[in-house]
Amino acid sequence: MKVYISADIEGVAGIISSDEGNLDQKASAYFCEQMTLEVKAACEGAIAAGAKEILVKDAHWTGRNIIPRLLPESVKILRGWTGHPFSMMAEIDSSFTAAAYVGYHARAGSAGNPLAHTMRSSVVREMRLNGKPASEFTLNTYTATMVGVPVVFLSGDEALCAEVKDYNETIRTVATMKGVGPATISIHPDLAIRQIKEGAREALGRGEFKKAMRPLPESVQVEIDYVRPVEAYGRSFYPGARLVGEYTVRYESKSWDDCLRMIHFCIK
Repeated sequence: MKVYISADIEGVAGIISSDEGNLDQKASAYFCEQMTLEVKAACEGAIAAGAKEILVKDAHWTGRNIIPRLLPESVKILRGWTGHPFSMMAEIDSSFTAAAYVGYHARAGSAGNPLAHTMRSSVVREMRLNGKPASEFTLNTYTATMVGVPVVFLSGDEALCAEVKDYNETIRTVATMKGVGPATISIHPDLAIRQIKEGAREALGRGEFKKAMRPLPESVQVEIDYVRPVEAYGRSFYPGARLVGEYTVRYESKSWDDCLRMIHFCIK
């Protein structure tokens, strides 16, 4: 079994401030370690379920947050950003048996996490796919589905876990925290680690993952609401995109790969 793990930081146990996920700030050291330990737990759960190969994508900010030495020796890690439109799912392909997410967070516009955003909070106010607000979970799961890889596990905040269950109730989730206005209530970090290890083991031990996969929509309409009108105007010149409001750019395609390229270039 070959497993792909995409890891973020805004959904790890206890985090609350953007400073805690910023490598330039002292507060980030603790949460980089917690992110690492939660990813390590997911890897150990996958190995216990029979995984022989695991690729971890460090998918937060600079892509240099996870402490590689703390991961199991059989794990490979992708650090930094390749520039590929797959972004947080870079290097995933049909050779993987399943995918999992660690430390994921609620979508832009959600009250479920003070750090909620979708891709770039400084640029994107909200992103919608076929009229429904989209999280990074949604975007990355569409990408995994496109290459035929089922997503089986996610850890992160309660709001995102609820979204995941609404999307596909067979995906195993572990809720590490919930947002309360600008604050969070988190479970103990060691409990999160144990639950993630067990959750990943259970999710990957079930087998027959593809039977539970949801198909991609036949056509996808991407709408991006930008923080500022000038950002929307400039990006509306992407081929096939159009300005549909002062803040909003719309793009439609039957190809998710085309949509990914539009998103990739239009949120820079």
